[in-house]
Amino acid sequence: MQRDALFELLNRSPGAVFVVTPNRRLARVIAADFDVYQACKGLTVWPTPTILPFAGFVAKLHDIAQHDPALPDVRIPLSRVQERVLWEAVIADSGVGLLLPSVAAPLAANAWTRAHQWNIAARVPRYTAVADTRVFTAWADEYQRRVGAMRASDVARLPDVVRSYVESGAISAPEQLVLAGFDDTTAQQQRLFDALKACGTVCEQLEPPRHDATPLRANCLDVRDENEKVADWVAARLAANPNACIGVVVPDLTARRRTLMASLDAALMPDRVLAPTSARPYTVSLGGSLSDVSLVAFYLRVLRLPLASTEYEEASAVLRSPFFSGATVERDARDLVDAQLRRRCQRRVDLEQLFEAAQVCARESRADLPHLLAGLRTLNQWRRQHASRARLPSDWAGAFAELLESISAVSDGDRALDSAEYQARGRWQALLGEFAALDRTTRGITAADALATLQRAARETVFQPEGGTPPIQVLGILEANGLTFDHLWVMGLTADAWPLPSRPDALLPIELQRAAGMPGSSAATELQRARRQLHQLLRSAPEVIVSHATIESDRKLAPSPLIASFAQNLPPPRAARLLDAITTATLTSTLDAKAPPWQPLTPLRGGASVLQNQAACPFRAFAMHRLNARAIESPHDGFDYRERGQLVHDTLAAFWNSLPEPTRDALAATPQQDRRVLLRVAADAAQLRLQARRGAVSAALTELESNRLVRVIEQWLQYELATRTAFRVVAIEEARTMHVGPLTLSARLDRVDQCPDGARVVIDYKTGGAKNPGWLEARPDEPQLLLYLTASERAARAIALARVRAGDVGFNGLSADPQLLPGRTSVWNVAHSSWDALVDLWSSLLERLAVQFAAGNAAVDPKRLPQTCRYCDLPTLCRINERGGTVVAGVLEDEESAQWVSDED
Repeated sequence: MQRDALFELLNRSPGAVFVVTPNRRLARVIAADFDVYQACKGLTVWPTPTILPFAGFVAKLHDIAQHDPALPDVRIPLSRVQERVLWEAVIADSGVGLLLPSVAAPLAANAWTRAHQWNIAARVPRYTAVADTRVFTAWADEYQRRVGAMRASDVARLPDVVRSYVESGAISAPEQLVLAGFDDTTAQQQRLFDALKACGTVCEQLEPPRHDATPLRANCLDVRDENEKVADWVAARLAANPNACIGVVVPDLTARRRTLMASLDAALMPDRVLAPTSARPYTVSLGGSLSDVSLVAFYLRVLRLPLASTEYEEASAVLRSPFFSGATVERDARDLVDAQLRRRCQRRVDLEQLFEAAQVCARESRADLPHLLAGLRTLNQWRRQHASRARLPSDWAGAFAELLESISAVSDGDRALDSAEYQARGRWQALLGEFAALDRTTRGITAADALATLQRAARETVFQPEGGTPPIQVLGILEANGLTFDHLWVMGLTADAWPLPSRPDALLPIELQRAAGMPGSSAATELQRARRQLHQLLRSAPEVIVSHATIESDRKLAPSPLIASFAQNLPPPRAARLLDAITTATLTSTLDAKAPPWQPLTPLRGGASVLQNQAACPFRAFAMHRLNARAIESPHDGFDYRERGQLVHDTLAAFWNSLPEPTRDALAATPQQDRRVLLRVAADAAQLRLQARRGAVSAALTELESNRLVRVIEQWLQYELATRTAFRVVAIEEARTMHVGPLTLSARLDRVDQCPDGARVVIDYKTGGAKNPGWLEARPDEPQLLLYLTASERAARAIALARVRAGDVGFNGLSADPQLLPGRTSVWNVAHSSWDALVDLWSSLLERLAVQFAAGNAAVDPKRLPQTCRYCDLPTLCRINERGGTVVAGVLEDEESAQWVSDED
């Protein structure tokens, strides 16, 4: 039967004719074509024909039987979710520990379904030689017993149940049946169709339009090149005829879905990155998982939060979600609090910790977050009321729905859903209904078990939003069956991928699979199917192109032998991408490295790091200290390197303050055991202060960190006793205000020592690796000690970085007198008249950096590439990678006359 004849038949007898297809897509296409056919005839209203996929057709016949008063014993079929839970229960109760029930259940369910589709289920128990088959048979027997005890049926056996009703005359067979796209039928389908014919149903086959195309073959370098060629070809065909019907068929669509969509977006919608909500001109037949849809992902995250500790990134996604109540009015405040929480929280958080931390951060930042805090409070209250109780699935479905409704931005009118989100919400609500129906198969379960089941069901639910009829269709092999196009490209036809490799079911006897001709049972079966499917595809459009990659990683790929003889196709013209438009446009370049001058209206934060960043890169200093640009931190367990360094500073400060007097003599007079006690007390107190600011750390990690601090600092103190003569610590973590040129900076000196002759040494603790601080360069890498010396301790005669690390303690410094610090020191010769002359030089150097910062010098001018930029957080702001910048770094004129000295020299 041809398409026009079918439509005339549907027009004459819409209620007497059933059109059945193997999939939903073909059913929708035929229904849409029928609507166009009726509209072209000038009609505005017409009866809706019965056009159903096979599963829908079977369900409709079963529904007729179920509602027939003369058939009181018709069993209600289980849903997919109910079947899955029942399989898991059967496998868990069997005691067979081969696989987890959650892993084994889909394998068993799939084997059960395929065994019935190919009419081998009754013969499987006879094959007991293979252990896997014996295990499956035991599971299947118990599953069948439990389904029978529930007086239910399952989806796999539903066609056989309907067939029995048809054969017995319990239900009336349709007058006429038109089969569309059934080039391959399963044994179960064929038995039902034969039963309908035997009962008087007129069965006909719909013949789609066929074309005698000369297929061409496109050789592509790799998968990426193939994706781009397909996208270019699609763009060219669409530009030539916007009304054309274009098909792209991909045998392995699931694996290539994301990369292919990215290529199509780049060629068809180069501005999508600027307008991501715009509708795509194509559809992809195999939808993604429902759990990956943003709205449903938010729902699942919200439900996970009260029930167990979770990764902070998961919690952060909830806090920043546009679906959380009040998201629009509180967006900026929530982002600010999230940034603060990342500094306080560890990698995993529970709801109680998150709620308390959010309250603290909101107070500290003075953020107004009534909706967010109310939502977290609601979650916390829900957790206390429900988390530990066991309830029926229907009760949990209601509790979950009520919780989500109470904190949803959709419910309070804060956010309107678009079409895809609205459909996702409807599918989610339907899934909750299916979950509630688990009362038939499941007794009382905990909230955690209920959520695990719901999450698994959402992951396994395929969701494809409907909307419009775009001209481009991206399809799998089976979805393309029965469709016709104006242009068709079949991709991914390498020798490895086409024909598909044989994949027999591991739980079913291989002999039965091959005898029944089950897909995947043998290479010969797959070869026959591949030839048949390719033949149909080559006749489904007037233009057909097939393609394959030639390289994958480091190995070469050959074309499928089924297409190797096809003539090669010329590569399509390249479609314009966004990057092409940018690079080919006439751009106006403006060098803008001058910011407005610094106005001291608010305190300048950062201390010595202002000068340090100005020396490293003027733009970094401008961005960090005037724009307050910072990278968003990632939560971490325990203490990070900065916090561990701060603990060393605080512990040393508390230790020196605990001595009778902060001198070397007092240190030497304190027994080693007493020093360790003082250090332990200081370390514990330092950790308590830090944890009060950034959140609690486990007792085990606290103990380990205290032991580390005592061990490392004890090693440092032993070094000072062994290498230094008498000194007194005259300043310990002392806050001072320093004036450098036009800037007023606040800084904290780690330590200042004074020798018996009055000479002072300015010391800065370093817990990282030793490196040259660049003190003798025009742009010093570590100007802190230079600042402390020139702006606060002008009379000091030495500056030193004190390395306090496990296995690596010592001084790196410069000194006016070799006796002031351990090791060999020498800082001037004839090029400098005195130590004071070098200090004056440093003073002028720092003043020059301060003047540049205050004047607004914000050039993107890293001191060294790539070292300066390697750990910088601002490349997307300064665009250094796009600029292709060069190093502009200066050195002191007399650098060669001075030398960097370490105590290892």
